Parts: sequence; structure tokens; C-alpha cells
Amino acid sequence: MLMEEPITQSFFSLPNLPPEMMEEILLRLPVKSLKRFKCVCLSWRSLISESLFTLKHALMLEASKATTYKKSPYGVITTSRYHLKSCCVHSLYNEPMANVFEHDGELLGRDYYQVVGTCNGLVCFHVDYNKSFYLWNPTIKVQQRLPGSDLETGDEVVVNYGFGYDESEDDYKIVALLQQRHELKTEAMIYSTRQKLWRRRSSSNTCFPSGVVLANKSRSGIYINGTLNWAATNSSSSSSSVSTIISYDMSRDVFKELLGPGCCKRGCFTLTLGDLRGCLSMVCYCKGANADVWVMKEFGERDSWSKLLSIPGLTEFVRPLWISRGLVVLLEFRSGLALYNCSTGKFQYPVSDSLSGCRDAKVYVKTLVSPNDL
Repeated sequence: MLMEEPITQSFFSLPNLPPEMMEEILLRLPVKSLKRFKCVCLSWRSLISESLFTLKHALMLEASKATTYKKSPYGVITTSRYHLKSCCVHSLYNEPMANVFEHDGELLGRDYYQVVGTCNGLVCFHVDYNKSFYLWNPTIKVQQRLPGSDLETGDEVVVNYGFGYDESEDDYKIVALLQQRHELKTEAMIYSTRQKLWRRRSSSNTCFPSGVVLANKSRSGIYINGTLNWAATNSSSSSSSVSTIISYDMSRDVFKELLGPGCCKRGCFTLTLGDLRGCLSMVCYCKGANADVWVMKEFGERDSWSKLLSIPGLTEFVRPLWISRGLVVLLEFRSGLALYNCSTGKFQYPVSDSLSGCRDAKVYVKTLVSPNDL
């Protein structure tokens, strides 16, 4: 009688897939799964740990902002006095008690942090007491202080910051716009993580549009499609100021002026820019106490501005951070975060007691990108 041969292939054996196909599969997984799968085998651990893989993974998540509606790998980072807090976007929308994480002491302890911007999972902070910048990934708890980041500024200079990624040079950059309070003169200073230095652009080669004054001193530039964008006013064309947008193309190293929606030619006030699912958004108060939210569907094309919604009864600062398929908008007010249901016209405020009094709120994507690999 012939005996059956023992089964030699383990139930847990890895499928025999080409390496490039396996990489494509792993790239589509969330960070939580990738952390676990590092323990599967040495080849997976090596691949998932590569800086090129983590960058590809981050870029795919950033590109999926416009289409992701399920439990998404996005969080909100915000500051409240000397407190640094974060929360999952999914938790804010779907849980009766949002799970808010406090990060006090994870960077430098109790201090005032200005959130300069987020990109590919990295959060850039300007720290008040030592006038320095830090890059931090709140998902993997890794930080890095940028060398030589002190800026020499005086009381007569207003500084606006921005943070983004230059894909053409694989370089993360911080842009500081220094504007004299009593002059229409703007100077740019740019920090490169690849070169690890600041460079100053004089007024002669900045190509900064003339007659333009940046708005919202404490508001940082909005990163969209390799550009940084600031709200501004232009008084060079007429006696009255016109709301406009200053855009810095990181790969071309040039500034240009973008026009807002046609409604903003006259009488618009408290113009606010934001990133709404990967599109440049603008909040205008053009018709009394209504906040009109516009989005630029094709970046750089003025004709692509489309009014997304109008929120009645608002005259204070508001910035949309996220919007669901059911048109429920996550809004940042000066006093905290709130949800606004476009269908019912009702607010849920505050969206969480522990997020009241927040400021500089930014949506970030959860990635494995480490600032130490830059």
C-alpha cells in the first residue's frame, strides 16, 4: 500500500508573484497594514523600509484625496495655545466621541507651534521660542530640526511661510516671504532639505508681482500640485484693492498672480484659501453675511472656478478642511472645528470639546515618510 506523501508547502507560504506586482499591491495598503507586513519576510521589510517606496506610497495617497470617501488615511493636526493635537478625519465624521490625540512633549515640550504646512505625511512647524523649523511625521513619531533655519527679521517685517514638495528635484522646501510693513516690497527666502541651506532671492530676481500685499499674516501658504499659494490684495491696477492669489511654482522657481472667481473683482473681503481634497479652495464674503466656498477644479485655470456651496450667516474667518460625499463640511473657525451639513443647514460645534480653541488646522495623510531620510 502506497503511503501519501506529506504536504511540504506551508499554508502560509508567500504567493509566487513578480516583485514589481508585489510592490504595486503593497503600495495600495494603509500604513497600519504596512507596519505589520514588515514582519512577514526580509524582502518585504526591506522594500517597505526603502525611502523610494515610502515616497511612492505617499504620492499615491495624496493623489487619491479627490476620490477617497471610505475610511480614509487622513488626519487633522492643529494647535491650541501650547497644545498640539491630532485626530483622524474618519473619527470626526463617524464616531460620536472623536478620538483626539495629544502630542504635548513629543517635539520640544510646551511651546507655541505654528503649523507651516503638511505634505506627504510630513508636518512642518515653526517654533516660536527658538525661531526654528521642524519636520515631523506624527504617524511614525519621527522629527528633525532643520539646520540653520533662523531668519533675521525685525518688527517692520511681516513673514508668511509655506511648505511643500518639489517633485522635479525630489526636494522638500520651506518658503518665507518677508514683506516690509510700509512698502510694497517682498523678499523670498527658500530652504531646501536636499541642499540643507537657505537661499535669499533679492527683489530684482524674485519676479514677485508688483503692487501685491499678502493677507492673513499668520496664515501659511497652501500647497497644491507643486505650488504654494497665498491670499493677497493688489492695489496697482486701481484706487481700490482687488483680492488675488500669489502662487509660487516650486519646480520653475517663479511667482505669478492667479485670479480668483469672477465674483471677487470688487467688494470681496476676508478671502481665505485652503486645500479641499487636493483642489485650491477659496472662501469669499461677497454678498452680505454669506460665506461662498469656491474650488479651482483645474489648477491655474480661472475658468475652472466653481462655487461648491454657500454657508449663510457667516462673517468671521472660516476655512473648509474636508468634505464628505454627503456634503458635510469640516470647517476651521477662529475658535475651533465644526461640521456643517449642507443638506440640513445645521452646524455641529464644537466637533469635539478637546479641539475647541484650535488654530492652524491642516489635513495630513498618514505615511511612512521619515524626515531623517531627506
